[in-house]
Amino acid sequence: MSLPAGAIAEGSPRRPGWVLPLGLALSTALVFMSSLRGDWVDWDDPTNFLDNPLYRGLGWAQLRWMATTTLMGHWIPVTWLTLGADYTLWKMNPFGYHLTSLFLHSASAALFYLVAQRLVALAATSSPSFVVRLAAATSALFWALHPLRVESVAWITERRDLTSGLFFLLTVLAYLKAHEPGAPPSPRWRSAAIIFAALALASKSVVMGLPLALVILDFYPLRRLGTERWDWLGARAWPIWREKIPFVILSVGTAAVALHVQRATGYLTPSEHYPLPARIGMAFYNVVFHASKTFLPLNLSPLYELPAKVSLLDPPFVLSALAALALTVAAWVARRRWPFLWGVWAFYLVMLAPVSGLVHTGYHLGADRNTYIPCAGFALLVGALSCPLLQGWHARMVRTPVMVAALGLGMVWIGGLALATWSQVQVWRDSETLWRYAIEVDPECAVCHNNIATVLARRGERTESFGHFQKAVALRPGRAQFRANLGLLLVQSGRRPEGMAEMRDALSRQPTDVETRTNLGIALIEDGRYEEAIGELQTALQRKPDHVTTLTALGRALLADGKADRATVTFAHAVKVAPQAPIPHLGLARSHLAQGNTTAAREQLRIVRALDPKLADAAEPEFR
Repeated sequence: MSLPAGAIAEGSPRRPGWVLPLGLALSTALVFMSSLRGDWVDWDDPTNFLDNPLYRGLGWAQLRWMATTTLMGHWIPVTWLTLGADYTLWKMNPFGYHLTSLFLHSASAALFYLVAQRLVALAATSSPSFVVRLAAATSALFWALHPLRVESVAWITERRDLTSGLFFLLTVLAYLKAHEPGAPPSPRWRSAAIIFAALALASKSVVMGLPLALVILDFYPLRRLGTERWDWLGARAWPIWREKIPFVILSVGTAAVALHVQRATGYLTPSEHYPLPARIGMAFYNVVFHASKTFLPLNLSPLYELPAKVSLLDPPFVLSALAALALTVAAWVARRRWPFLWGVWAFYLVMLAPVSGLVHTGYHLGADRNTYIPCAGFALLVGALSCPLLQGWHARMVRTPVMVAALGLGMVWIGGLALATWSQVQVWRDSETLWRYAIEVDPECAVCHNNIATVLARRGERTESFGHFQKAVALRPGRAQFRANLGLLLVQSGRRPEGMAEMRDALSRQPTDVETRTNLGIALIEDGRYEEAIGELQTALQRKPDHVTTLTALGRALLADGKADRATVTFAHAVKVAPQAPIPHLGLARSHLAQGNTTAAREQLRIVRALDPKLADAAEPEFR
C-alpha cells in the first residue's frame, strides 16, 4: 500500500482486504449477467468466429495462426488465445464466450478498485483509509457499471477490449507498486509492469499510449516529476525517462505493426476521402463526444455512423474543437493548483488519441468501446471528488441537508448507471434486436439499415429486407457494399438481370470485392453462362487465392463446362485449404465421378458423410 500502516488502520473496521474487491466483481457480474443469454451478432462475429475455423483450439496450428493473423486488420494474439481456449471448452456455444468476457470484466472491476485505492490515497493524503476505500469503490462502480462498457462486454468480437484492459490495469498496478512513496523502486514490480504492458499491447494496440500514461502518473499523483520544465529535463528526471524505454519500444513497435496491418489489409480509411482537416475535426469531435457520453450516457448505439463528408468548419466539428481546446487550456492553467484535473484530462487525450479519427478505420465516427480505458480517469475523478463528502460523513460532522442530498444523489447516479447498463445489455441479445434498436436511435444510419436487411434476408423475409436495402442505398448511393447486397437479394428473388446489374455497378466502384465478384460468378453459373462465370471467379482468386467459396464456385463452373480435370484440381485446392468443409469434398467427388474414377468419388462421399450426413444423403443418388 502507498499509505503508512497506521493510516490504513485508522477508523476502519478489521476485515480481509479481498472482501471489497470481490464484492465489486460480483456486483459487476450481476449487472452484466443477462449477457450470458446473448447470441452471436451479425457485426464481425461471423467473420471472426462462425466462418473462421482457424482459431478453434490450442494446437500448434492454431497457436501459429494466432501469432501471425491480421484478420480484419488486427494483430491480437493474446486475445485470440483466450478465444481459442473458449472453443476448447465450449465449441461454438456463445454462452461460454460470454461467460469468459463477463469474468474478465468483473476481474477488471476488482483491479480497478485496487488501482483507484492507491491513486486516491496519494491524491487525498488527509483522508482516512476507510474514506479512501469508499472513494475507490465509487470509482470502480462508476467505471465498471457504466453503460458505455456494454459494447465491450456483450459483443464477443470486442473481447480484445477486455484482455487489453485487464493487462493495462495490471501494468498500472505493478507500476504503482514499483514506485511506492517512501520506498526504493522495486525492479521486480517494474519487470512485472513491462510484462503486463507487452500482454496488453498484444491484446489490442489501442493501449499504445501506455508510456505517456505512466509519465502522467509520475507527474501526478506520484509527484516524481514537478510542474516546471526544468523538473522534467534535469538530472533527477533522467532515471524516470530511462525506465520508460522498454515501454516506449513495445508501444512504438505495436503502433508500427498496427498501422502496417491496417494499410496492408485495406481497412485504413483513404486520406482522399477524409483529408487531414477532416481528421482533425473528427478528433476534436471524438474528444467532446466520448466525454459527454460518459457523464450523460443517452442514446447509446452500436454504430455512430461517419458522415459521408466531414468539414472542420461544420457546426458540430467547429464547436467540438472550441470546447476541446477550452477544456485543455483550462486543465493546463489549473495544473499547479488542481494537478488531478490536468492528470485526468491528459490521460483521456493520450489514451483516446489512437481511436480519435486521426488514423481511421471502419464506418464509425465514434464508438462506445473506445471509452473502455480512456474514460477510466473520469471514474477516478468521480471517486476523488466524493472524498470530502465521505470524510465529512465518516467524521460524524453535522450532516447538512446539502451533504445528505449530495450523497443520496451520488448513490442514485451509480444505481441509475447500473440500471441503464442492464437495459443496454438486452440490446445485444441477437442481431435483429441490435440493429432494430440502432435504427431507432438513428433512423438515418445507412449501415444499420444494411445490417438489419442482411439479417432479414438470411431469414427469408425479403419484402422488409428490400425496404432496408433500398433505404441504405438511398442514404449512401456511392457505397458499393450496399448495392452488392441489394443485387444479391434481387438475384435470390428471381430478378436476376436487375441483381447482376447492381453487382456489376458495385464492382465498378470496388473492383477488389471478392465476395461480390464470387456472388456474380455463382449467378452466372445458374444462368448457364459458364465462360463468363469462370472469368469472374478467376479474377476474384487473383485477389484471394485461397478463398474457399470462390474456389468451390470455380470448380462448379469448370465441371459444368465440361472441364472435369481442371475442376478436380480446383476442388482439391479448396479441400486442402478447408479440409473440414463438406461442400468442396462433394465437388471433388463429383469431378472424380465425371472423370470415371468411381473409387475416388466414393471415398470423397464417405468424407462428406462424416462431415455432413444430410448433405451426403441428398447427394447419394448421383453416385449409384
